[in-house]
Amino acid sequence: MQTLAARKHVYQEKTMAFTVEQAKRMLTAYHDDAGRHTVQIGHQWLSAGAAKDAQFFNQPELMGKITAIQAQMWRNTPAGKPQWSRPVYPDMTPENIHWKSFLGDASPVEFDPNRYINWRYFWDYSGGNVFENMCHQLSFWYKVLDLKIPRAVTMTGGIYLWKDGREVPDTMNVSMEHEEELLYTWHSGFGNDQLKVGEDVLGENGAISRTPNTIRYVPQKVNRREGNEMTGTTRSDPKAHMQNFFDSIRGSRQPNCPFEIGYRTSIACRMAVESYRLQRTVRWDPVTEEIV
Repeated sequence: MQTLAARKHVYQEKTMAFTVEQAKRMLTAYHDDAGRHTVQIGHQWLSAGAAKDAQFFNQPELMGKITAIQAQMWRNTPAGKPQWSRPVYPDMTPENIHWKSFLGDASPVEFDPNRYINWRYFWDYSGGNVFENMCHQLSFWYKVLDLKIPRAVTMTGGIYLWKDGREVPDTMNVSMEHEEELLYTWHSGFGNDQLKVGEDVLGENGAISRTPNTIRYVPQKVNRREGNEMTGTTRSDPKAHMQNFFDSIRGSRQPNCPFEIGYRTSIACRMAVESYRLQRTVRWDPVTEEIV
């Protein structure tokens, strides 16, 4: 917000906003800027070659009616080495850390070097793996399929493995109902990496399966008997997302992850966290633009 007010272009790291209030303040600033400056959100998969291949595969005749996306993100670490854990060093002291700046909008608490270095563990500063990784997978298909903010979200799970003081779950399931009559489910955990990372987009005529390195289309023979499998071939440049940001500033391109995708993704992620913490399904009120 301050950056746009200072007449600067913005590269905003994911997830774009931590709360609905933050997202709405950003939206106001974005509208006030009226497109004079570039805003790119840091969901870099939207600049990968798979994004172009997914757009090609997402054709009515190839996919038919899409009703579900099943996504997953699994990790494992050696025993005794918790996921995300970082050591606390002796020089992490009040004299060396600007604690008030670190806290930001969060509730005031006494200085704690563990909260500082392992901020991903705590709800005050983190949305857990929803904000760390689900956001990437969600934003990819929000862009390809132009999905709106979910109507309802339910998140379940818990701290089943790493009893190390963290507040965010290490094993979780998120289910999101969309007005496009599509159910997006995401499973994630830190105790086994057999299933790894990927998404399967399921349509009546075919399916798109994506991993971080591959994307392919498989026809449903019941409806596309003569259909053929296809594998994406568009190459990915690791620097593509930042290059797209620079090209957008120069006026030769549009941002691959524009503000609107970041906004919808951040709201969906916040809905998941709210559902988990409230232990119930939450819904999006499009009139008040609030989670209820």
